[in-house]
Amino acid sequence: MRQKNRFSIGRKRELRLILPFVAILLTLVLLSDFSIDMLSAARAYVGGESLWSKGQKDAVIHLMRYAASRDEEEFRAYQRAIAVPLGDREARIELTRATPDYSKARMGLLAGGNHPGDVPGMIRLVRYFGRLPTIERAVGIWARGDDEVASLNEVAHQLHTALRGGSSNSGDVALLLERLKETDARVTPLEQAFSFSLGQISRQLRDTLIPGIAIVATLLLFPGVSIVLQDIRRERRHTAHLAHLATHDALTGLCNRAEFERHLSSAIDELHRDGCTHALMYIDLDEFKVVNDTCGHAGGDELIRQIAALMRTKLRQSDTLARLGGDEFAILLMHCDAFTGVRLAEELCHGVCQFRFVWGKKTFNLGASIGVLTLDQNVTQVAEALSAADTACYRAKQNGRNCVKVYNE
Repeated sequence: MRQKNRFSIGRKRELRLILPFVAILLTLVLLSDFSIDMLSAARAYVGGESLWSKGQKDAVIHLMRYAASRDEEEFRAYQRAIAVPLGDREARIELTRATPDYSKARMGLLAGGNHPGDVPGMIRLVRYFGRLPTIERAVGIWARGDDEVASLNEVAHQLHTALRGGSSNSGDVALLLERLKETDARVTPLEQAFSFSLGQISRQLRDTLIPGIAIVATLLLFPGVSIVLQDIRRERRHTAHLAHLATHDALTGLCNRAEFERHLSSAIDELHRDGCTHALMYIDLDEFKVVNDTCGHAGGDELIRQIAALMRTKLRQSDTLARLGGDEFAILLMHCDAFTGVRLAEELCHGVCQFRFVWGKKTFNLGASIGVLTLDQNVTQVAEALSAADTACYRAKQNGRNCVKVYNE
């Protein structure tokens, strides 16, 4: 069950790390798709404009030929050609309505020769971004061009009606042809202006969307990276906490036996390498069992915490204090001769003797039996050093407790 819980926690942590970046990726994909869609729509309008222009030019050519030959096939060719700009005109009219009929707009753009795959994007570009100045200006030019196409178509039907009726009035026909040429002349600059506007739209979309995607990506990545960094910091704190628990006593926060033995081993290596001297204390609290039996384990634990705090105040910064277990402590005094080690042990013993432990309405006097070992060239093993200091501590207890004994072979 415990292994299953660890697996579940690991999966949750992985999901917590992965999900923000999945969300960022999906958002960027959607933004990129939207950007490509808009740029493709602008490109489609560029292609549509060329079809519009070609249809209008072909329509004028076929109409001029019809006027010269009165061949109905030429007029039908005119109708096929003019259907392209007329289809676009129908689409524009629908798209600029307050409530457009999108099916009519689609049919109009298809009649204008636009590819079916481009039509949805072309509709979205005008409907959703038609209020942008550049697009609004292009649609305005498109509307003026459509008005000229409508005028052209009206002239064409008047000409067709006149010629099919057998009119021989060359003046009327010439007047219609003149109107046709004037309309064609007005359309040409509109086509050029519309093409220029479409180029501006494409550039504006490119210059807006690409930096926009970069900004959004940065804004999205920032919280994602923050989440990952927070998780890394949380994991480091957790790892540091586990490492601390592995080397320190949970009750007092002091070094535990294993960590103290590591410090002691390093000290022994140093004294053999550099010829220095250290001191080792082994401490056993007197009357701890009385407190523990009278106050319970909670009282005993509190006593241990207070004694540990007291001993910290009596030591130098370079000294290492450890709880070996129960009411037993050890102190490693670095670079300390025998005389100084004994003096510090006596000060510590006196401090514990002066200490009063209060639990509820009860007050307890305590003492400490301390064994001192000078660490010199004769000491080679950690176990040997601890055993010798423990032996000295035992002799202190035998001699009446609350005193200091120095180990001597």
